[in-house]
Amino acid sequence: MQNVLAGLADNPALPERLVQPLAEAGDEDVRLLLARRDDLTETRARALRAHDDVDLWTLVGNGRIPWAEVPRDDPDLLVAAAQAGIAPEAAVRGLAAHPDPQVRGELALYVTGLPSGVLAALARDPEPYVAECAAQSAELSAGLAEELARHPHVVVRVEFARNAYAPPALLAALLADGGHPAPSRCDACHRRSEPCADHAPGVRRVRLAAAANPATPPGGLEEFLDAEESWAAGEFAERTDLPDHFHPRLAAHPDAYVRRTVARNPRVGEPLLRLLADDPDPGIRRAVAENPAVPLALLTALVERERLPREPLPRILAATEAELSELAASRVAQVRALVAARPDLPAAQAVRLAADPDIGVARRIAPHPGLGEERLADLVERHGPPVYGAVAGNPGCPAALLRRMARDADSVRKALRVIAVHPALPPDVVEELLADPDRRVAGAAAAHPSLPVGTMERLIARAAARRRAS
Repeated sequence: MQNVLAGLADNPALPERLVQPLAEAGDEDVRLLLARRDDLTETRARALRAHDDVDLWTLVGNGRIPWAEVPRDDPDLLVAAAQAGIAPEAAVRGLAAHPDPQVRGELALYVTGLPSGVLAALARDPEPYVAECAAQSAELSAGLAEELARHPHVVVRVEFARNAYAPPALLAALLADGGHPAPSRCDACHRRSEPCADHAPGVRRVRLAAAANPATPPGGLEEFLDAEESWAAGEFAERTDLPDHFHPRLAAHPDAYVRRTVARNPRVGEPLLRLLADDPDPGIRRAVAENPAVPLALLTALVERERLPREPLPRILAATEAELSELAASRVAQVRALVAARPDLPAAQAVRLAADPDIGVARRIAPHPGLGEERLADLVERHGPPVYGAVAGNPGCPAALLRRMARDADSVRKALRVIAVHPALPPDVVEELLADPDRRVAGAAAAHPSLPVGTMERLIARAAARRRAS
């Protein structure tokens, strides 16, 4: 029953007068969903607060509780109020001076548009955790960025080196040698009077963080191609600004993650893509197919022997009408299915593929918005339940066809989950699906905006009676 009540809490058509009865009848998860509703009024939010397990952080963070009613003794809620923009400047400045460094760090990490001088104070905080959080900000001034790049503590430099908004010149310096002067403190020694004798491991962490940052200039990355920390090469292998001589080394890297990442890089030339298309790792072969620049001939060769994603591939999305026409006429059903997955397929090609005898093609073409009711009904007639889910994914699927598929005794679970969320599903079928044994189907039906209000009231009343009885 709780999954149905959770669906009601998500239902955009839930009347405001039913919010409180639903909160009382449901469990903590139901009240969390109610707290997250975009249309929740302050009055209903105030009523939700009567429940001990309600998520006050969500209510405050979404601005559903006015500042005057935010508890002053809960710093997490005060940070949420600052994040929502309802806390006055004095309160924000008070949080920046809070005795708990966790609170100051959360302020730096989650709140944008801080009052003048607050971010600088947090970046210069004596607690490394607070400065570390400030180093992740997208709003650092040039001067503050330079300070953080020279921060004595390793963890602060690491987080700054990861910041995609950091100035490239500072990132390049951190990539080269960890920055000057060298860091003098780390987690092991920052509270001791004497620092560690050697911070080389910390410098290495700073450099690796900069290597993984897409904003770092590529000039100094070559050293990390063969680094022991192979994940670093995997982080920058997708960049399109790498020197060409990087690609062969990345394509031959011993780590499959690196090869998989470079296989998706549109800057990699055809010879390397062909090499990667024969990689023993199926994930790498699939990545080649997902490369926007993969030659069509290589893609069609791959699709004949690989299981590819149902989503449209980038190269197919970029194909010309002539290329689409040629692919749609392929003798290989998997190739025709590739074309059928393209959502903006020209009408003539969509009609042609809707008549294709292969069920794989039928599943891919069924959601195409250009197919009319007659062709959708024909797909259902020819292929039956295996295409129900795909047909129900078509925004133009008519109510009569949805009803027929939903009431088919052979209908499969996955199809019902798609049918249950279609906006054209008739109210009587929505009510029928409330009793479905699949929790996801029943929950989706409860969240359907066509569900009659009277049915919502009965469901809530039944749940309330059960709660009282237990």
